[in-house]
Amino acid sequence: MIHQNNVPVRRFRLRTTLLIPFLLQILAAVGLVGWIAYRSGEQAVNDVADQLRTELTNRITEKLSSYTEVPHTINRLNANAFAHGDISVSNPQGEHQLWQQMQLYPSLSYVYCGDEQGSFFGVGRLSQADRSKLTFVYSNADTEYKRQDFAFNRRGNRAEQVGSLDRPYDPRSRPWYKAARAEGKVMWSAIYLSFSTLLPTVTASAPVYSVVEGEFMGVCGTDFFLPEELNNFLQGLDIGKTGTAFIVERSGQVVATSTTEPTITGEGEESDRILATESENKTIRGTAEYLQERFADLSNIESIESLEFELNGERQYVQIVPFQDENLDWLVVLTIPESDFMAQITASRQQTLGLSILALGIAILLGVFTSRWVTRPILRVSQASDKLAQGKLEQQVKASSIIEIDRLASSFNTMARQLKESFDALRQSEATNRAIVNTIPDLMIRAKGNGVYVDIVGCDRLRGVHGVKQFSTGTTVHESLPQDLADKRMHYIQQALATGELQVYEHRITVNGEVQEEEVRILVLAEDEVLIMVRDITDRKRAEEALRIAEENYRSIFENALEGIFQSSPEGRFINANPALAKIYGYESPEEMITSITNISEQLYVDPEKRQEFRALLQKQNSVKDFEYRCYCKDGSIIWTQIDARVVKDQDGNILYYEGMVQDITDRKRQEEELRRQLQELQIEIDHKKREREVAMLTESSYFQEVQQEMSEVNLDEFWS
Repeated sequence: MIHQNNVPVRRFRLRTTLLIPFLLQILAAVGLVGWIAYRSGEQAVNDVADQLRTELTNRITEKLSSYTEVPHTINRLNANAFAHGDISVSNPQGEHQLWQQMQLYPSLSYVYCGDEQGSFFGVGRLSQADRSKLTFVYSNADTEYKRQDFAFNRRGNRAEQVGSLDRPYDPRSRPWYKAARAEGKVMWSAIYLSFSTLLPTVTASAPVYSVVEGEFMGVCGTDFFLPEELNNFLQGLDIGKTGTAFIVERSGQVVATSTTEPTITGEGEESDRILATESENKTIRGTAEYLQERFADLSNIESIESLEFELNGERQYVQIVPFQDENLDWLVVLTIPESDFMAQITASRQQTLGLSILALGIAILLGVFTSRWVTRPILRVSQASDKLAQGKLEQQVKASSIIEIDRLASSFNTMARQLKESFDALRQSEATNRAIVNTIPDLMIRAKGNGVYVDIVGCDRLRGVHGVKQFSTGTTVHESLPQDLADKRMHYIQQALATGELQVYEHRITVNGEVQEEEVRILVLAEDEVLIMVRDITDRKRAEEALRIAEENYRSIFENALEGIFQSSPEGRFINANPALAKIYGYESPEEMITSITNISEQLYVDPEKRQEFRALLQKQNSVKDFEYRCYCKDGSIIWTQIDARVVKDQDGNILYYEGMVQDITDRKRQEEELRRQLQELQIEIDHKKREREVAMLTESSYFQEVQQEMSEVNLDEFWS
């Protein structure tokens, strides 16, 4: 006995302390566990069933939410790009953005937009066998609204044409377009079979309005292999042993199931989706019939329902969870047989009873020896813990024949090993983070929400530290920046702390008499702490300004050049043209000319063979100079032009377009023709005067005079007599 604070305290040996409570607990536990196991079996089944049903339905609805969010996100991106002109439907451009979206989300079937003029523009996954094969599709006034299909190269750029439709396609008549336009909001279509892949598909569509005037421009839509993706997800769930999950529309048609049973019947145009009450799976069919009988109409189910019913003499646990997204209204149904739980509970009861009887028989015999087995390994653990607390991390406790203490020893060993690994990893992480921080070319500042600097790294990474008064740890934003810039930085610090989002802005500051452009990024590190990263972007800004000036100069030269400048496709369409070229051909503007001329060979060339000669020369030598040909103007008149052109190719050697300069040489040709005519007339006059001189020489000769004299002396009457 010892004394503590003058009060006697009785102390016991560990062996005694363990033995007596151990025997009492065993005796009480055997009887209590047996009684509880029997009484709580039924409640355990209900609790486990409720937990499992709730967990599984939550997983399914969460998965549905993640699936349905993707088309809305895609539609928002494309509608915004459409409204801002980054995507053009009538003059197709921007297909690379749609190609990237299809690459990111393999579950998407089709991403597209249509406008009020009847133009259509999209990228589709039109092959069920190869989902990586994408096709760019568009139709507009230039194609007479007949769909044109193009392949993509590996960089996501439009390649060769792979097909077309021989009849016009008008997106304005399609249900997805009509619904979004009529409702003025995001809409889901009914599930249908895609005509290209024959897979169940659902479409999310969103209206597009102009940014300035808010006028309706068109509709963007996204087709989604949602039923197929849900089937794969549901089939991968562990629903007890024989449980079943399925999703139905309010009409009773099956959307997806956890079974391998197909959700459609028939083939081609004769195919149709099955009703849950007609399913070949007995559990799905029985559950659907029970719901029809209980609620009369599935539309009457408005909240989560947990039900029980008998199927083939066995109780079934059912949970129904409505899932809604815009006009999408489905029911998630989970059915688990009671036998999935009872088998485990029954086995658990038998095992518990057997172990309890066995434990009661041997507990008293082994209780005496338990203290000895427990004391020694516990002492080893205690000693090792003391050394570990002293910083000696190389501690390992030997295994024990007592399971609990062995687990304790194993846990201790694992903890010691993990603690050592954590210290090593922490040191390595600190070294790695320090290396990363030293490599980043930015000034990095850790600051409090009130603007006080906690830590500063990389003061030498900018051309000059922008300190007006001071710039060091412990100073504030207002002490290191001019008033306007300090207020601006504090605004973004508070904005980052309030929203938890990255804040990015740029500002201009004068350092040592020179203007410096800086980009500032602010992100939250802790509840009242942010990281400020400052980067010198002066060179980039100068480069951007130089590029802008160069582009303006190029545009000025292009627009004001006296010669016609053009870019045209190998198929015979103008891609770009300047005002001088439009004037040569008699058009009011380049836009009018590009829209009007869809076949250069037929609409411009008076002699089509000259176009073939022109292309042959380009193919042979990649450039042509001083090529002359006759061409038609807008009013049908014919002029002479001279062209200098070259071929522009991509890195793979494929022809992208032709570009060059065109001059009107009609006046020169007329002058040459007039000069040729004058030369011919002069030649005729020269020949006439030459003959006159020859006749004069003949008549003036002495011989001609003698002959003439003799002729005059001849008496013709005598001559003929």
